[in-house]
Amino acid sequence: MVTCNAQRRVVLGALVLFLSACGTGNQKKVQLDKQYHLTPIRITKVSHQQGSQELLLQSMSLIGSHYRYGGSSRDNGFDCSGMVQYVYQQALQVNLPRTARDIAAVSTPIRMRDLQVGDLVFFNTSGQIYSHIGLYIGNGEFIHAPSSNGVIRTARLDQPYFSQRFTGARTLFAR
Repeated sequence: MVTCNAQRRVVLGALVLFLSACGTGNQKKVQLDKQYHLTPIRITKVSHQQGSQELLLQSMSLIGSHYRYGGSSRDNGFDCSGMVQYVYQQALQVNLPRTARDIAAVSTPIRMRDLQVGDLVFFNTSGQIYSHIGLYIGNGEFIHAPSSNGVIRTARLDQPYFSQRFTGARTLFAR
């Protein structure tokens, strides 16, 4: 039987090892992270209904566009966050951060049952909670830029691959 003090020593030891592994080589990164602040985005200049129609039209026009890691243009292709960033810029003139993680940071969590066209859906496809993003287009479907098969396309949230990796729904619209 393990005593409470023994458990505390194990946890404390693990914490010390973890912190010592950080070393001094990460000081610059930590300082940069402290300076890096993302401001929440709340779209209020158009209604969600009006904005969602613009987002839907813009995103559907990208179906079949090529996937490219780090891509964020029609000419060069898109990755998932580049596609969402591009669609929001073109449809609503809203500037989003570049990564799925940062877009999640500036958006507001919502319940899955509250999803509306134009909201965002997130997935863990590579061990990170926000490693893949899509734009909800209604009826349980979303549009995204997957690396597999290399083109922007729609998918269903209830497909086993996505339902098992779903990590949350978020919105940029004020509610």
